[in-house]
Amino acid sequence: MSNQTLRGLAKDYAKGVIDKDKYRKSRTDLIKGIVAGEIAVKAIDYDPPLMPMSPDDDDADVTEANERNRPNISPQTTPKKPTPKTAPVNQSTATQNNNKSPLVFISVSTVIVLSLIIAVFLFYPKPPESASIETSNVSNNSNIANKNGTATSMAGESLMADFLTQKNWNEDSLDKFIESWSALTQEERDSAKQTKRMQRMNDSIYKQFLEEKALASIDSEKAIMKQQILIEFAEAIGINDSRLVLN
Repeated sequence: MSNQTLRGLAKDYAKGVIDKDKYRKSRTDLIKGIVAGEIAVKAIDYDPPLMPMSPDDDDADVTEANERNRPNISPQTTPKKPTPKTAPVNQSTATQNNNKSPLVFISVSTVIVLSLIIAVFLFYPKPPESASIETSNVSNNSNIANKNGTATSMAGESLMADFLTQKNWNEDSLDKFIESWSALTQEERDSAKQTKRMQRMNDSIYKQFLEEKALASIDSEKAIMKQQILIEFAEAIGINDSRLVLN
């Protein structure tokens, strides 16, 4: 049984090699063995998600493009200022005092500003260095945890996204998903269960369950068998939905 796969079991049943009762019992045992980790499945590699381009890269590209498109303009020669004429020697005393007043005001203002800067620098309390370092470490650890959590959930989310996009609910497709899901690590499965993609997966399974239930009036035996397969599928990937019950 350890070498038997879900798809191979389904093919044997389709060919008539095994009967329905033996098929359902073997299939249930095989799924329980895969979920419990007693039966190994092949691991699947996933491409890492594409990282978005940072805003700094966009600004650098725009700046570089502007520099290339800027026309070359030759510098113009700045006209020389005319040399001021020498003030007459015979200026009045009042005019000399008026010229000195702005210089005195600028000097006094400069001294006051420098004094304020020195006072602030000497007496303003500095923030504790240890608190700054601790805050920085907490921020870095939080960023690392967020990145690791996102990368961990990507494998399970990608697997569910591909399955929901295909909209293929035949038995072979369900068995293939169970094998791929079981090949993920426990951390990857637990992380994927916390995402909105898992909720969509649960809703899609229940919707398919209702469709099979509606077909019971046409082919009761076949519809009940498909409902049972959907129940086993949900349990295999960790979905416990009380609505998935055979009547």
